Amino acid sequence: MYKDSQFESLKNKQSIHLETTQYPRIGKIKMENFAFDNIKTSLVKEDKVSELPDEIKSKIDDFENIIVFKDGNIIYTNLNENFNSIKITSLFDALDNNDQEVLSLLEEHLQTLNDDRLVTLNKTHLNSFLYIKVPRNQIIKETLKVYILGSRDLAHMTLINLETNSELTIVEHLESLQSIRFNYISETYVKDNAKLNYIAIDRLSDNTTAFIGRNGYVQNDASLVYALGQLNDGNTLSKNHIKLIGRNSYAESRNVLFTDKDNTHIVLINMEHLAPYSVGFINNHGIVKDKGYLFVDGVGKIHRGMNGSNSQQSTSIINLSDEARVNANPYLLIDEYDVNAGHGAAIGKVNEDQLYYLMSRGLYKRDAEKLIIFGFLTPILELITSENIKTSFINTIDKKLSDD
Repeated sequence: MYKDSQFESLKNKQSIHLETTQYPRIGKIKMENFAFDNIKTSLVKEDKVSELPDEIKSKIDDFENIIVFKDGNIIYTNLNENFNSIKITSLFDALDNNDQEVLSLLEEHLQTLNDDRLVTLNKTHLNSFLYIKVPRNQIIKETLKVYILGSRDLAHMTLINLETNSELTIVEHLESLQSIRFNYISETYVKDNAKLNYIAIDRLSDNTTAFIGRNGYVQNDASLVYALGQLNDGNTLSKNHIKLIGRNSYAESRNVLFTDKDNTHIVLINMEHLAPYSVGFINNHGIVKDKGYLFVDGVGKIHRGMNGSNSQQSTSIINLSDEARVNANPYLLIDEYDVNAGHGAAIGKVNEDQLYYLMSRGLYKRDAEKLIIFGFLTPILELITSENIKTSFINTIDKKLSDD
């Protein structure tokens, strides 16, 4: 039987490796100032509940077809029979049930060394793990909603595995119940002819420091769409890396980024073409206000021999304050001739012509600005089928725009 001591031994291996790692270099930003190393985690097992406490209820946007995951535990589920074929397992479930499939995947993850200090910190302090598997040929029409909540420092990994010809839409919420250190990694595997719509809404609380890394691997004729709304109130480094490893694979990375107060949000998106006739799109819409600093790097990389591939990216950022700062860098790295590729970036104030038009129709300036900015939500909103979640997302943006 797999023992807890084996799990701790693997984490200790990562702890030793941690001494040789470094933070990624990102412009002139000093990553040490974020104090990611100050994370302190513990394994605390909790029982499932039949009724959610009010503190947690206030974080839930939709109570149908949900999993509530808190501090490493699945504490509440409300899934109908259409989800019976999906495997959903936590770290504690895997240890208690000696689930060799999940434990082997977890062991493989913890044995792999990585020179990125943030990734190694996740493995060293791992105290939360969630596995979601959609079997071969299973098409799930309804949306799975996952709430990942932290009331203490959290080093979490989510592993999503879509087998051949399967389909799923997932809406993931990252929420903190108080100010914490949050280190999160998700690994997503979309196998041949599978399709995954992955919507994530990150709303971590004030003074929370977070690293959020999402990695996707897309095989032959498969499709992965990331629609990510980063609405955190703390300092955040977000890294999204999609590898198109199959012929005719398709991926999108749609990002709505809101930075306000005096927070720093760093967003790195890498779309890597590792197969012929692969298609990848990066679409960033950012809003910056107050004294916020938004740093966005987008990289489209087509490797040699990946003919017929298409890599496109665009970044549009609205700056609402003279004290806010923005840095946007679109890159194309092309090692093949027979491809399509393009990029563009635009940073500026709210469009004056649009503003004048709306105000001439009787809207106050602030209301007109909000209406224009809400147009930025389209990349996320068009994928959300739940009206409750859609309304909550809009209300979060509206509150941030209204706060002085």
